Amino acid sequence: MTGLQFAALFLLLMGGAFLVGGGYFFWQSRPFQNGMECSAVVIDIASRPDEDGGGDLYAPVVRFVARNGQEVTITGAVFSRPCPYKIGQTVTVEYPAQAPERGRIKSESRLMYIAFGIIGGVITVIGLILGVIAFWNG
Repeated sequence: MTGLQFAALFLLLMGGAFLVGGGYFFWQSRPFQNGMECSAVVIDIASRPDEDGGGDLYAPVVRFVARNGQEVTITGAVFSRPCPYKIGQTVTVEYPAQAPERGRIKSESRLMYIAFGIIGGVITVIGLILGVIAFWNG
């Protein structure tokens, strides 16, 4: 196997992994498709240490009242630096109708499967192009 063939195979595998990851995040969002949406207020900013030792990462802690009257507090799934949210800010949350405690910030869910899908698509296309070139010449 030539170096170019190996690179093409590697990129195809990596692209496929990203596409599977994007599909997983999309599949995880299915319970929310027929769920509820409401406004929530950022009440705090949670922090956790960055695994790379570069300081802390931050995510919003939000509170909302579900349609059934239950008051729910959740922490955002995406930790970043700096935190793009401010205490007192209003955000939209989505949650399964029967399980508001599984709610999440709406913008975070789409970000993950869009990012994984785009990255996976680009890597896969590059791998396909390299594969065609490698096997055509080879």
